[in-house]
Amino acid sequence: MRDVSSRRAGQWTFAALAMLLLPLMVLSSFDFGVTWDEGARHRNGERVWRYLNGERDRALFERGGHVYGGLFDVIAVAAERQVPADRFVVRHIINATFGWAGVVFCGALAARLFGIWAGPLGMILLVSSPRYFADSMNNPKDLPYAAASIATLYAISTMSPAWPYISRGTAFGIILTLAAALNIRPAAVVYLGFFGLLLGVFILLEKTTDWRRLGLTALRVAIIVVAALLAGTAFWPWAQQAPLTRPFQALFEASEYPWAGQVLFDGRNYPAPNLPWFYPLRWLLISTPPVVLAGVLLALVPSSREWTLRRLALAFVALLPLSLVFLKDSTLYDGVRHLLFIYPVIVVLAASGWIAFLSEPRPRWVRGAAAACLLAGVLSILAFQIRYHPNQTVYFNELVGGTRGAFAKFELDYWGNCMLQAVEWTAERARAEQRTIAVSGWPAHLVQFNARRFPELTFDRRQQDYLIRLNRGTRQTVLNLAAREDALYRVETPDGAMLCAVLPGSAKADSTPGDSVSPDETAREPAP
Repeated sequence: MRDVSSRRAGQWTFAALAMLLLPLMVLSSFDFGVTWDEGARHRNGERVWRYLNGERDRALFERGGHVYGGLFDVIAVAAERQVPADRFVVRHIINATFGWAGVVFCGALAARLFGIWAGPLGMILLVSSPRYFADSMNNPKDLPYAAASIATLYAISTMSPAWPYISRGTAFGIILTLAAALNIRPAAVVYLGFFGLLLGVFILLEKTTDWRRLGLTALRVAIIVVAALLAGTAFWPWAQQAPLTRPFQALFEASEYPWAGQVLFDGRNYPAPNLPWFYPLRWLLISTPPVVLAGVLLALVPSSREWTLRRLALAFVALLPLSLVFLKDSTLYDGVRHLLFIYPVIVVLAASGWIAFLSEPRPRWVRGAAAACLLAGVLSILAFQIRYHPNQTVYFNELVGGTRGAFAKFELDYWGNCMLQAVEWTAERARAEQRTIAVSGWPAHLVQFNARRFPELTFDRRQQDYLIRLNRGTRQTVLNLAAREDALYRVETPDGAMLCAVLPGSAKADSTPGDSVSPDETAREPAP
């Protein structure tokens, strides 16, 4: 009876959290600025939208972002046409909704694998992780893919270990979620491998030798794979020309992206192709909250055979992409945002570690101390979220001394989210002075897009009242901007790390040679 009551309480807690988080995340998205790649993603959405409406030829997608699908971008463009609001405000609402879906599926996977109470805990750990929360607001590339990926893992987890292994509902779920992920990034084809591997394990464990059953299973797998690839190219014009092969071709092309910009890492400037091999591991270690790291360590403690096998499977899912990055020597930059999709898996592992430690027989004082540590860890990162809002993306843990310790050693606001706050300050000055103020700066497109929210501002590259400058680039560039005494306003973190500055205007927009530039914004793309 107690187990039934506990399960019901867990289900109600899960549902209540899900309902509470959706409006919370959507409303929070209004405070976040335009990020570096959003302009390029909008243009991509317009191109795909026009193609789907028969206004654009497929051949025009042979270059310029052809290795990525346009699902998120098309959804955003469709919404922009219906909602009378700023384009990027609408995009952020959709972004936050994808982020919320990722939280829900992360919790659902944790609950399915490690008990009902692992679900709410997984949701709390993920949504309170500052970087995931921040990416949920305005990351139009990595976040939607991360949400679709964890949804795909959940769908795969609904397979049965007994024949026929794949029910109709499971097959539909795998096709739908995998197609969504594939319509965002080609890396989703890896999940076909996870699907096949798990099915193979089930067949071996059941020792299935009936050729009729094996044949029917193979037929179902073939239908799922073909359907997922066909549906997975619905918003991907380039891949539609060969939907059964081009997604795999795109995966190899994307993993060898030839960007050679400068990356600030551990206080040194590196060309992106020459970063140390441990770059992603170091970033994961210093940008993950301690409460999540502690949960992962607890997951290493031996538990039941069933839980141990499930943890090993999840560890494989998280570690394989990292291994492929090392083997392919893939170019990474902007922290580990390209690997954001493995973070929800890490959170599920962390939730399993905490739940096991708190539920297995132990002295009361030990469990009490563990519960106190868990609560303190969650409250700590929630406090960070409140204090640093809306700049949660600059989170670093205590291993590097927090955000202040990471300043001028690691890239902080590589997305340029903080630019909105600087633009808001100039708008307040315009209202106080009762005049229109001209602004420009670097990156110019972020100043321009953010300024559109304010009728008091106009964007002018040639003659402006204020220059707004993102503090991103080489170590010396970052230090130089932080030291400028003519800054009229600074967007800083509570511990004093400067993110961007408002400078006096000039006849020429401020720029510094050698700054890091996003590949999406420098790539020559065909006009919509």
